[in-house]
Amino acid sequence: MSKPKHPNDRPFIDPRGIPTIERRGMPRDSVLAKDAYHALRTWRWTSVTIAIFGAFIAINAVFALAMLIGGAKIANSSGHFGDYFWFSVETMATIGYGNMAPLNTFAHSVVTIESFVGILVSAMVTGIFFARFSTPSARLIFSNTAVIGTHDGKPSLVFRMANARSTAIVEATIKVYLSQNEVLADGEVMRRVYDLTMRRNTSPLFALSWTATHTIDESSPLFGLTAKLAEERGLQLIVTFTGIDDRLAATVHSRFTYPFDRIAFGQRLVDIFEVDSAGVRFMNMAKFHDTVDVATPRA
Repeated sequence: MSKPKHPNDRPFIDPRGIPTIERRGMPRDSVLAKDAYHALRTWRWTSVTIAIFGAFIAINAVFALAMLIGGAKIANSSGHFGDYFWFSVETMATIGYGNMAPLNTFAHSVVTIESFVGILVSAMVTGIFFARFSTPSARLIFSNTAVIGTHDGKPSLVFRMANARSTAIVEATIKVYLSQNEVLADGEVMRRVYDLTMRRNTSPLFALSWTATHTIDESSPLFGLTAKLAEERGLQLIVTFTGIDDRLAATVHSRFTYPFDRIAFGQRLVDIFEVDSAGVRFMNMAKFHDTVDVATPRA
Protein backbone atom coordinates (compact mmCIF):
# COMPACT_ATOMS: atom_id res chain seq x y z
CA MET A 1 0.00 0.00 0.00
CA SER A 2 1.51 3.30 -1.14
CA LYS A 3 2.04 6.07 1.37
CA PRO A 4 -0.31 9.03 0.79
CA LYS A 5 1.36 12.23 -0.34
CA HIS A 6 1.97 14.92 2.22
CA PRO A 7 -0.30 17.97 1.72
CA ASN A 8 2.81 20.10 1.25
CA ASP A 9 3.65 18.13 -1.90
CA ARG A 10 0.94 20.09 -3.69
CA PRO A 11 1.33 23.89 -3.75
CA PHE A 12 -1.60 26.01 -2.63
CA ILE A 13 -1.43 28.09 -5.82
CA ASP A 14 -0.37 26.94 -9.29
CA PRO A 15 2.03 28.95 -11.51
CA ARG A 16 -0.93 30.84 -13.03
CA GLY A 17 -1.98 32.08 -9.59
CA ILE A 18 -5.05 29.84 -9.38
CA PRO A 19 -5.71 28.13 -6.01
CA THR A 20 -5.35 24.34 -6.09
CA ILE A 21 -7.40 23.80 -2.92
CA GLU A 22 -10.91 22.52 -3.54
CA ARG A 23 -13.88 24.56 -2.36
CA ARG A 24 -16.61 22.51 -0.74
CA GLY A 25 -19.79 23.62 0.97
CA MET A 26 -19.95 26.94 -0.88
CA PRO A 27 -23.27 28.85 -0.59
CA ARG A 28 -25.78 28.25 -3.35
CA ASP A 29 -25.62 31.86 -4.54
CA SER A 30 -22.07 31.26 -5.82
CA VAL A 31 -23.04 28.74 -8.50
CA LEU A 32 -22.38 29.37 -12.19
CA ALA A 33 -25.97 30.35 -13.00
CA LYS A 34 -25.64 33.39 -10.72
CA ASP A 35 -22.12 34.34 -11.80
CA ALA A 36 -22.16 33.45 -15.49
CA TYR A 37 -20.71 36.77 -16.64
CA HIS A 38 -17.56 36.35 -14.56
CA ALA A 39 -17.18 32.75 -15.73
CA LEU A 40 -17.50 33.71 -19.39
CA ARG A 41 -14.98 36.52 -18.87
CA THR A 42 -12.41 34.30 -17.18
CA TRP A 43 -12.76 30.88 -18.85
CA ARG A 44 -10.37 29.90 -21.62
CA TRP A 45 -11.37 30.90 -25.15
CA THR A 46 -12.02 27.25 -26.06
CA SER A 47 -14.35 26.75 -23.10
CA VAL A 48 -16.23 30.00 -23.79
CA THR A 49 -16.69 29.16 -27.48
CA ILE A 50 -17.95 25.66 -26.70
CA ALA A 51 -20.32 26.98 -24.01
CA ILE A 52 -21.82 29.62 -26.33
CA PHE A 53 -22.15 27.17 -29.20
CA GLY A 54 -23.83 24.65 -26.89
CA ALA A 55 -26.25 27.32 -25.66
CA PHE A 56 -27.03 28.29 -29.27
CA ILE A 57 -27.86 24.68 -30.18
CA ALA A 58 -29.93 24.21 -27.02
CA ILE A 59 -32.00 27.38 -27.54
CA ASN A 60 -32.78 26.46 -31.13
CA ALA A 61 -33.69 22.93 -30.09
CA VAL A 62 -36.15 24.33 -27.49
CA PHE A 63 -37.88 26.53 -30.06
CA ALA A 64 -37.94 23.70 -32.59
CA LEU A 65 -39.56 21.42 -30.01
CA ALA A 66 -42.11 24.11 -29.15
CA MET A 67 -43.09 24.43 -32.82
CA LEU A 68 -43.29 20.68 -33.18
CA ILE A 69 -45.52 20.24 -30.13
CA GLY A 70 -47.67 23.29 -30.92
CA GLY A 71 -48.24 22.26 -34.51
CA ALA A 72 -46.69 25.32 -36.13
CA LYS A 73 -47.15 25.44 -39.89
CA ILE A 74 -44.04 26.33 -41.84
CA ALA A 75 -43.96 26.68 -45.63
CA ASN A 76 -41.94 23.97 -47.42
CA SER A 77 -41.58 22.04 -44.16
CA SER A 78 -42.22 18.32 -43.77
CA GLY A 79 -43.30 18.86 -40.14
CA HIS A 80 -40.32 16.93 -38.76
CA PHE A 81 -38.14 18.17 -35.90
CA GLY A 82 -35.18 18.69 -38.24
CA ASP A 83 -37.05 21.18 -40.41
CA TYR A 84 -38.24 23.11 -37.34
CA PHE A 85 -34.67 23.19 -36.01
CA TRP A 86 -33.22 24.59 -39.26
CA PHE A 87 -36.03 27.12 -39.44
CA SER A 88 -35.26 28.16 -35.86
CA VAL A 89 -31.57 28.65 -36.71
CA GLU A 90 -32.47 30.80 -39.73
CA THR A 91 -34.86 32.85 -37.59
CA MET A 92 -32.50 33.45 -34.67
CA ALA A 93 -29.58 34.26 -36.96
CA THR A 94 -31.84 36.45 -39.19
CA ILE A 95 -30.61 34.56 -42.24
CA GLY A 96 -33.96 34.32 -44.01
CA TYR A 97 -33.22 32.18 -47.08
CA GLY A 98 -36.88 32.52 -48.07
CA ASN A 99 -37.72 28.86 -48.65
CA MET A 100 -39.36 28.46 -45.20
CA ALA A 101 -41.79 30.92 -43.62
CA PRO A 102 -44.45 30.83 -40.85
CA LEU A 103 -47.98 30.18 -42.06
CA ASN A 104 -50.22 30.20 -38.98
CA THR A 105 -50.64 32.33 -35.86
CA PHE A 106 -48.77 29.98 -33.56
CA ALA A 107 -45.76 29.89 -35.90
CA HIS A 108 -45.72 33.69 -36.11
CA SER A 109 -45.93 33.90 -32.32
CA VAL A 110 -42.96 31.58 -31.86
CA VAL A 111 -40.97 33.50 -34.49
CA THR A 112 -41.71 36.77 -32.68
CA ILE A 113 -40.50 35.42 -29.35
CA GLU A 114 -37.45 33.79 -30.91
CA SER A 115 -36.49 36.96 -32.76
CA PHE A 116 -36.57 38.87 -29.47
CA VAL A 117 -34.47 36.17 -27.76
CA GLY A 118 -32.05 36.26 -30.69
CA ILE A 119 -31.56 40.00 -30.24
CA LEU A 120 -30.79 39.53 -26.54
CA VAL A 121 -28.44 36.60 -27.15
CA SER A 122 -26.57 38.45 -29.91
CA ALA A 123 -26.15 41.51 -27.69
CA MET A 124 -24.87 39.47 -24.74
CA VAL A 125 -22.47 37.37 -26.82
CA THR A 126 -21.15 40.47 -28.56
CA GLY A 127 -20.60 42.12 -25.17
CA ILE A 128 -18.78 39.08 -23.80
CA PHE A 129 -16.45 38.79 -26.79
CA PHE A 130 -15.79 42.53 -26.89
CA ALA A 131 -15.03 42.59 -23.17
CA ARG A 132 -12.58 39.69 -23.53
CA PHE A 133 -10.82 41.28 -26.52
CA SER A 134 -10.67 44.72 -24.93
CA THR A 135 -9.23 43.58 -21.60
CA PRO A 136 -5.48 44.40 -21.66
CA SER A 137 -3.04 41.86 -20.32
CA ALA A 138 0.71 41.53 -19.97
CA ARG A 139 2.63 38.77 -21.72
CA LEU A 140 5.53 37.98 -19.46
CA ILE A 141 7.92 35.06 -19.39
CA PHE A 142 9.13 34.06 -15.93
CA SER A 143 12.19 31.89 -15.43
CA ASN A 144 11.14 28.35 -14.63
CA THR A 145 13.37 28.36 -11.57
CA ALA A 146 14.14 30.87 -8.85
CA VAL A 147 17.68 30.47 -7.52
CA ILE A 148 19.21 31.04 -4.11
CA GLY A 149 22.94 31.65 -4.29
CA THR A 150 25.50 34.41 -4.21
CA HIS A 151 24.70 37.59 -6.13
CA ASP A 152 27.00 40.60 -5.97
CA GLY A 153 28.84 38.86 -3.15
CA LYS A 154 25.71 38.48 -1.00
CA PRO A 155 23.32 35.54 -0.43
CA SER A 156 20.32 36.32 -2.62
CA LEU A 157 17.10 35.03 -4.10
CA VAL A 158 17.05 35.70 -7.85
CA PHE A 159 14.58 35.11 -10.66
CA ARG A 160 13.98 36.94 -13.92
CA MET A 161 11.23 38.05 -16.23
CA ALA A 162 11.11 38.96 -19.91
CA ASN A 163 8.61 41.04 -21.85
CA ALA A 164 7.25 38.83 -24.62
CA ARG A 165 5.84 41.80 -26.53
CA SER A 166 7.73 44.37 -28.60
CA THR A 167 5.99 47.18 -26.72
CA ALA A 168 7.42 48.46 -23.45
CA ILE A 169 5.75 48.53 -20.04
CA VAL A 170 6.29 51.78 -18.15
CA GLU A 171 6.30 52.11 -14.37
CA ALA A 172 6.52 48.33 -14.04
CA THR A 173 6.23 47.16 -10.44
CA ILE A 174 6.72 43.76 -8.86
CA LYS A 175 5.90 42.50 -5.39
CA VAL A 176 7.16 39.21 -4.02
CA TYR A 177 5.64 37.32 -1.12
CA LEU A 178 6.74 34.27 0.83
CA SER A 179 3.97 31.85 1.81
CA GLN A 180 4.70 28.96 4.16
CA ASN A 181 3.22 26.78 6.89
CA GLU A 182 4.15 27.60 10.47
CA VAL A 183 3.36 25.91 13.76
CA LEU A 184 2.02 28.38 16.34
CA ALA A 185 2.67 28.26 20.08
CA ASP A 186 -0.55 26.33 20.71
CA GLY A 187 0.33 23.73 18.04
CA GLU A 188 -2.00 25.13 15.38
CA VAL A 189 -0.63 25.07 11.84
CA MET A 190 -1.18 28.34 9.97
CA ARG A 191 -0.32 29.49 6.47
CA ARG A 192 1.53 32.79 6.81
CA VAL A 193 2.59 35.31 4.18
CA TYR A 194 5.63 37.61 4.38
CA ASP A 195 6.70 40.49 2.14
CA LEU A 196 10.11 40.12 0.54
CA THR A 197 12.03 43.36 0.07
CA MET A 198 13.53 43.53 -3.41
CA ARG A 199 16.67 45.45 -4.28
CA ARG A 200 14.56 47.14 -6.95
CA ASN A 201 10.84 46.63 -7.25
CA THR A 202 10.11 49.18 -10.00
CA SER A 203 11.38 49.68 -13.53
CA PRO A 204 10.73 52.90 -15.46
CA LEU A 205 10.77 51.09 -18.80
CA PHE A 206 10.46 47.30 -18.95
CA ALA A 207 11.16 46.34 -22.57
CA LEU A 208 13.51 43.33 -22.49
CA SER A 209 14.30 41.45 -19.28
CA TRP A 210 14.34 42.12 -15.56
CA THR A 211 16.39 40.23 -12.99
CA ALA A 212 14.64 40.48 -9.64
CA THR A 213 16.84 40.14 -6.56
CA HIS A 214 16.15 39.81 -2.85
CA THR A 215 19.11 39.99 -0.47
CA ILE A 216 19.00 37.29 2.20
CA ASP A 217 20.25 38.80 5.45
CA GLU A 218 19.25 38.51 9.11
CA SER A 219 16.07 40.49 8.47
CA SER A 220 14.95 38.30 5.57
CA PRO A 221 12.26 35.60 6.09
CA LEU A 222 14.52 33.37 3.95
CA PHE A 223 17.49 33.65 6.31
CA GLY A 224 18.82 30.18 7.16
CA LEU A 225 16.51 28.49 4.66
CA THR A 226 17.54 25.12 3.21
CA ALA A 227 15.94 22.92 0.60
CA LYS A 228 14.77 20.53 3.33
CA LEU A 229 13.19 23.31 5.37
CA ALA A 230 11.51 24.74 2.26
CA GLU A 231 9.87 21.38 1.57
CA GLU A 232 8.83 20.83 5.19
CA ARG A 233 7.13 24.25 5.28
CA GLY A 234 5.50 23.90 1.88
CA LEU A 235 7.22 27.14 0.95
CA GLN A 236 5.99 29.07 -2.05
CA LEU A 237 6.98 32.40 -3.60
CA ILE A 238 4.20 34.52 -5.10
CA VAL A 239 5.12 37.20 -7.64
CA THR A 240 2.69 39.89 -8.77
CA PHE A 241 3.40 42.33 -11.60
CA THR A 242 1.66 45.53 -12.69
CA GLY A 243 2.54 48.21 -15.21
CA ILE A 244 1.22 50.42 -18.00
CA ASP A 245 1.41 49.28 -21.61
CA ASP A 246 2.91 52.25 -23.47
CA ARG A 247 0.90 51.57 -26.64
CA LEU A 248 -2.46 50.85 -25.02
CA ALA A 249 -2.01 53.37 -22.19
CA ALA A 250 -3.74 50.79 -19.99
CA THR A 251 -2.74 48.95 -16.84
CA VAL A 252 -1.63 45.36 -17.37
CA HIS A 253 -0.85 42.75 -14.77
CA SER A 254 0.46 39.23 -14.39
CA ARG A 255 1.41 36.79 -11.65
CA PHE A 256 3.56 33.72 -11.15
CA THR A 257 4.47 31.37 -8.32
CA TYR A 258 7.53 29.37 -7.37
CA PRO A 259 6.81 26.33 -5.14
CA PHE A 260 9.66 24.89 -3.11
CA ASP A 261 10.57 22.39 -5.85
CA ARG A 262 11.18 25.27 -8.28
CA ILE A 263 13.71 26.96 -6.04
CA ALA A 264 17.29 25.87 -6.75
CA PHE A 265 19.90 26.30 -4.02
CA GLY A 266 23.52 27.06 -4.85
CA GLN A 267 22.65 28.04 -8.41
CA ARG A 268 22.68 31.20 -10.53
CA LEU A 269 20.92 32.15 -13.73
CA VAL A 270 22.89 31.93 -16.97
CA ASP A 271 23.72 35.22 -18.67
CA ILE A 272 21.41 35.74 -21.65
CA PHE A 273 22.90 38.89 -23.19
CA GLU A 274 25.46 37.98 -25.83
CA VAL A 275 27.32 39.56 -28.76
CA ASP A 276 27.35 37.89 -32.18
CA SER A 277 30.21 37.79 -34.66
CA ALA A 278 29.06 41.07 -36.22
CA GLY A 279 29.28 42.84 -32.88
CA VAL A 280 25.50 43.03 -32.42
CA ARG A 281 24.27 42.55 -28.86
CA PHE A 282 21.22 40.32 -28.47
CA MET A 283 19.16 38.56 -25.81
CA ASN A 284 19.42 34.78 -26.15
CA MET A 285 16.02 33.50 -24.99
CA ALA A 286 17.15 29.91 -25.58
CA LYS A 287 19.11 30.22 -22.32
CA PHE A 288 16.45 32.14 -20.41
CA HIS A 289 15.58 29.28 -18.03
CA ASP A 290 19.09 27.82 -17.71
CA THR A 291 20.93 27.74 -14.39
CA VAL A 292 24.46 26.70 -13.42
CA ASP A 293 26.32 26.12 -10.18
CA VAL A 294 27.38 29.32 -8.44
CA ALA A 295 31.03 28.30 -8.74
CA THR A 296 30.80 28.02 -12.54
CA PRO A 297 32.95 30.75 -14.16
CA ARG A 298 31.06 33.32 -16.19
CA ALA A 299 31.64 33.41 -19.92
